[in-house]
Amino acid sequence: MPELDNAAIAGTLDTMGDLLEVSGADKFRVLSYHKAAHSIRAWPEPLSRLSAEGRLTDVPGVGKKLAASIAEIFETGTFQEYEELKSTFTPSLAKLMDVPGLGPKRARLLHDALGVCTVEDLERALADGTIAQVPGFKEKTVAAIAANLEHVKKHAERILLMDALPLATGLAEELRALQGVEHAEPAGSIRRWEPTVGDIDVIVASAEPAAVHAQVRKLPLVARVLAGGESKTSVVTTSGRQADIRVVTTEQYGAALQYFTGDKEHNIRLREIAKRRGLKVNEYGVFRVKDDRRVAGRTEESVYAALGMECPPPEIRTNSGEIEAAQEHELPRLVTLGDVRGDLHAHTTSTDAKSTVEENRAMAAELGYEYVAVTDHAYDLRMVKGLSIEQLEEQWAHVDELNAKGGRPHVLKGIELNVGAKGGVDYPDEVLAHFDFCIASIHGGMQQSREALTHRLLTAMENPYVDVIGHCTGRILGRRDPMDLDMEAVLRKAGETGTIMEINAYPDRLDLSAEHIRMARRFGVRFALGTDAHRCEQMRFMQYGVATARRGWVTPGELLNAQPLKVLRRWLKRAALTRMR
Repeated sequence: MPELDNAAIAGTLDTMGDLLEVSGADKFRVLSYHKAAHSIRAWPEPLSRLSAEGRLTDVPGVGKKLAASIAEIFETGTFQEYEELKSTFTPSLAKLMDVPGLGPKRARLLHDALGVCTVEDLERALADGTIAQVPGFKEKTVAAIAANLEHVKKHAERILLMDALPLATGLAEELRALQGVEHAEPAGSIRRWEPTVGDIDVIVASAEPAAVHAQVRKLPLVARVLAGGESKTSVVTTSGRQADIRVVTTEQYGAALQYFTGDKEHNIRLREIAKRRGLKVNEYGVFRVKDDRRVAGRTEESVYAALGMECPPPEIRTNSGEIEAAQEHELPRLVTLGDVRGDLHAHTTSTDAKSTVEENRAMAAELGYEYVAVTDHAYDLRMVKGLSIEQLEEQWAHVDELNAKGGRPHVLKGIELNVGAKGGVDYPDEVLAHFDFCIASIHGGMQQSREALTHRLLTAMENPYVDVIGHCTGRILGRRDPMDLDMEAVLRKAGETGTIMEINAYPDRLDLSAEHIRMARRFGVRFALGTDAHRCEQMRFMQYGVATARRGWVTPGELLNAQPLKVLRRWLKRAALTRMR
């Protein structure tokens, strides 16, 4: 049977958790499935390998019982408990819970009262007004659900990069192993590391395209074949996503990879440049117009060189200035994962996370970091056990004990403050001064006016102990739009006050966006990367933050946690206060 990847297994477990929640099951049982799904998405190895080797319980949150269920999925495509629950509640019901305002209780109400099982059913209930007949669905609630449904539909065709990337890289790995394949690489929005992805494109080089296409149809990750031709085979993978496998010759491979990586505007600009040089460029190569002679195409570098350019990194091929820089041979050296010396946003069991300070430190050591920050939630966010001053003092003492034992990474005393309704934060200055650094984030009141939200951040940045603004726009990809902020004013203020802007690496945030990062750079703003990890294994999400930083043209010299610890301390706003004393 086709082989399921990690994203597919995680999706099944998440659906199981959602259906259990709809059924009214114990919340800890519900959370166990979601916790396991989170861990699986962050796990670096294929679960199929762990299952074959009997190592599924290596994954945090996967106990013996759940490991047996996952092994059953690999053997049969499903597991018994899931099938039993599906006989009562169709899996499509879980999709309703993606609509903000429709939690498990309301989804169950609609299911029982109106037979609503799918998004289409919900649309009909909204259109004919029958939803208003269900107790608890008042006019304001119905209006909000209708608006949120439109938002969900708008994003429904795209998935998080976190789910698409392992699938694409796994597919490319399988393709490289096929007889006759010389190269295979994901292209499109995945190779540009866009936050969300539609269909998956993989470019293959081979002298035997027909033989490769025949083998593609039998790949373990292929659930069914949609269409096949001389140059492309379209399939549905075991994750339910479409993938297009394009096979070209070795001489065409670089041109095809370039063509299917650059976005539309980037490629239009290249064609214009080629035309001025008496050339034409397409997915098959670069050709002289006068005699149709191929002049480049084997590698991407040769394609750009034929046009008098350096080869831009894939992440910035969006017509955002990379064309001009490549023509002048002045492309910057963008930050890489290897430049990152530590994680500056990670939570612990002291508030709402599942890992201890020690576990976060151990993961940071595994990742080769020089330092790692503890940035639990501050007091005003009581819903997630925000820390009182007494609890902070206990945490500080504990961190001091860990650091006193020596070794790496060094643990930094941080905090994630809450930006209040008027821009204030949770603790007085004498408390803030005890931290190594402070992040400040908006966690509530996100529906305020543009003026009010902007004023809150501008005021927070005036605080000399607010070193970093966290996940500035508050977006959650596919679920919550960014706050309505005057970003130019916010980023200008950051530059004026020396406030560092976070690039949040959590895969459903990736906030700041690449556009806002580029804007911030114009104001001389520096940046900090943090995974916002709530389990230590989520610290592996740093690669998504680095890719976002690269998409915004960030260099190592602009990144706080690309600096040695001594330099990091000098960059913080509080360092100026120390020098003044």
